[in-house]
Amino acid sequence: MRQMDICHNSFDTNYREPFGAVARGSNVTLTIDVHSRLDVSRVVLHYILDKSDQEHTKVMDLYSEEHQYNSFEGVVEMPEEPQLVWYYFEIITTDTTYYYGRVNIEESGEGVIYEQVPPSWQITVYDERYDTPKWWKHATMYQIFPDRFYREDEPDLKKAPKSSLMHTHWENDPYYIRDEDGGVVRWDFFGGNLEGITKKLDYIQSLGVTVIYLNPIFEAESNHRYDTGDYHKIDPLLGTKEDFEYLIKEAKDRGIEIMLDGVFSHTGSNSKYFNQRDEYDTLGAYQSKESPYYSWYQFHNYPDEYEAWWGVGTLPTLNKEDKSYQNFLIHDKDSVIKTWQKSGLNHWRLDVADELTDDLIKQIYQQLKKEDPSSVLLGEVWEDASNKSAYGKRRDYFLGGVLDSVMNYPLRDLMLHFMKGEVDAYYVNRRLMTLSEHYPKPYFYALMNMLSSHDVERIKTMLDEFLPEDIDAAKRAGIVQAQVKALSLWLYAFPGVPSLYYGDEAGLTGGEDPDNRKPYPWGAEEDELMTWYKNIGSWRKEHKALRTGSWVPHALHEDIFAFERWTANGVDYFGDEANAEHIIFLMNRNIEEEVEVSIPARKGKWQHLDNKRRIFQTKNDQLTLKVQPSECFLLRHMH
Repeated sequence: MRQMDICHNSFDTNYREPFGAVARGSNVTLTIDVHSRLDVSRVVLHYILDKSDQEHTKVMDLYSEEHQYNSFEGVVEMPEEPQLVWYYFEIITTDTTYYYGRVNIEESGEGVIYEQVPPSWQITVYDERYDTPKWWKHATMYQIFPDRFYREDEPDLKKAPKSSLMHTHWENDPYYIRDEDGGVVRWDFFGGNLEGITKKLDYIQSLGVTVIYLNPIFEAESNHRYDTGDYHKIDPLLGTKEDFEYLIKEAKDRGIEIMLDGVFSHTGSNSKYFNQRDEYDTLGAYQSKESPYYSWYQFHNYPDEYEAWWGVGTLPTLNKEDKSYQNFLIHDKDSVIKTWQKSGLNHWRLDVADELTDDLIKQIYQQLKKEDPSSVLLGEVWEDASNKSAYGKRRDYFLGGVLDSVMNYPLRDLMLHFMKGEVDAYYVNRRLMTLSEHYPKPYFYALMNMLSSHDVERIKTMLDEFLPEDIDAAKRAGIVQAQVKALSLWLYAFPGVPSLYYGDEAGLTGGEDPDNRKPYPWGAEEDELMTWYKNIGSWRKEHKALRTGSWVPHALHEDIFAFERWTANGVDYFGDEANAEHIIFLMNRNIEEEVEVSIPARKGKWQHLDNKRRIFQTKNDQLTLKVQPSECFLLRHMH
């Protein structure tokens, strides 16, 4: 038995039609080829409905006997209820039984022969009546950690938490002052504020940005403000409600939306609701079982033992199924969501989305869409969001009516593994195709794609760590710069919403928290990188194909990853009006060797987008190119 004796490839519409996620109630045609020398008595398709764990079987029809292969086909009607459907094949011969499934749970495409029940392919069945907002698919994001972005005047220390330590020098490195148990006892602040962000809106706009995502801005004790003290109040160090509303207005005047971080899985222990240190004039859950907030929390041994986020005592966990909490957050006249909607805030990023229930997320989603259908609800999810399970339950994030988008950490992980040399371009190709197979099309084009964030090391620092130690400093800096350009161009040319973490464009470095949250280096920016980010921001804005054009990846060599973006016949991938254009992205991850590759391409000339004097001509429907070490570029077809 040879692996080539049996073939099904979920990426190929000859074997699975249509490609990828499908609408509820639709039909999917599945085909498998079996070599004619295998004496097959029948081929059985097994498919399992995820919601009920119910298995169905279908004997497949022999419909073709060509080129030494017999082709078997089966049509499956997808369920009306959105869910995942899993499938694999059983090939029964006169001698034995074989199974055919995918290589592993993370890689689709061609399968492998097994002697036992194999890993199954996934079909995501979603409710097509829900769509992601059109504007969001065209967005470019800028993420800001508010305390570290910009301050014009010295901060008012009277507005700072009692446990704070204020840096007098903006250029200082951030740090934590911890006790013997590792708990933070003094929080360091730099005094960045909302007024500072408003003052820099023209600069942010110059980067091609259309949405600003702010880490938490509500009153809290820490500098990161994920320990909410009062959901209805802007932290005094950052400004006032009026400052926030002015920021929203001024941003909107420049075509920029504002998205807030929603921390709804836990509060601070020092908050109106828990009030452990009696610093608020409310009756907190910690103080009395008679507190209106008591049912929001889960106590094991009242009052000092309670559920806390990852065991961190300053972050008591909220009971997401408590009706009074749900009303406070969503449904009351002055609920958190409604209050900020009245201020003009429509978009939220949900912190630790997997620790919220799907039901709570749906309620938030519905309230947002009721006021403004173009509102966006984005979730922090670190894995493949289509098949994510948390707390023993499969999540419905992308089945319709739950989230509009998630943070695309799987893409970031692939990029970094590729740059580190742990995987090759062929693996990257398969994994990205798998992701696009699993995610419904509207969601794949709505993912928040990032290189850095407040939770991970900055991209420059990570890339530097990947390089061999014996490379001298000047050469290292050049390689890292070229790699940052390659990965950022990949991000800006790829389906989804590219997110730029403040300071990356200025060359900011930073290891793990708190080093990844350094103040923006005003006056000490790297000019070359600044120019680069402004260029790629403008390219993305100018070329609709880079935003909502069709997409197909290519692994041209183990070190060369490429993909095409195009619009044709006057429309983009979603049927919206678009000029016809065709763009190819290529990058070489090899830091030492030039690589020559050929890529199938439309006839005619192709122009380098950054250096328009470089023009390439196809020959026999192929473009043959030499890609320099660490080089990346976009080529545009010349009509």
